[in-house]
Amino acid sequence: MSNPSAGPVRSLALVRRFLPPGAVWAAALLAAPFLNDDGATALVWGVGSAVLIALFPWALVTVLDKRGDLRRGLNRLGAPPIILGAFGAAFMVLRVVRWTDGPRALAAVVFGMIAAYALTAAVSKAARLEWADVTYAAAAVVLPVLLFLLFPGAAGAVLAAAAACVCVAAVISGRGHTVKTGAAAAVGVLAGGGVFLWLLTYSL
Repeated sequence: MSNPSAGPVRSLALVRRFLPPGAVWAAALLAAPFLNDDGATALVWGVGSAVLIALFPWALVTVLDKRGDLRRGLNRLGAPPIILGAFGAAFMVLRVVRWTDGPRALAAVVFGMIAAYALTAAVSKAARLEWADVTYAAAAVVLPVLLFLLFPGAAGAVLAAAAACVCVAAVISGRGHTVKTGAAAAVGVLAGGGVFLWLLTYSL
């Protein structure tokens, strides 16, 4: 006899499979500049930030892994190189935003991401948290707010609700509903979402 809950479980797992953390942050980075700029300027900021922070580190690590250089460097680096690359790029983007008086909403997203990872790293010294869970929880705050502000009215409310549901589904479709999952969700909401909202109030 088939398990009636198998279908929904598989559907939730697909959400997580097709929404890796890099894609989630890339979506937020793409959307944020449009709160401060219009048209081509916002697009350049969004695409550039998404490529540098979310896509380039992934591509670099993929190449290093194929060459066999990745494993040799893991112990020496002391942290996943994709994370080191992403945060090096994030720091560079923040400097460019400051120098050029760029979109502050973009800086709010970047600082939220940095805060979420910093707290994740600190907590993980006692209990290892999944970065994916932290990301989805942070995105449950960041993406709905961005969509609601970008699309005022009913359309924005519907898009925001849909984004929140997808992010929550991604969290609960993890390996198990454990204390660690709850802790990761709390870190994501409080650090990633909280810092983003705090800085966003000064960005609009």
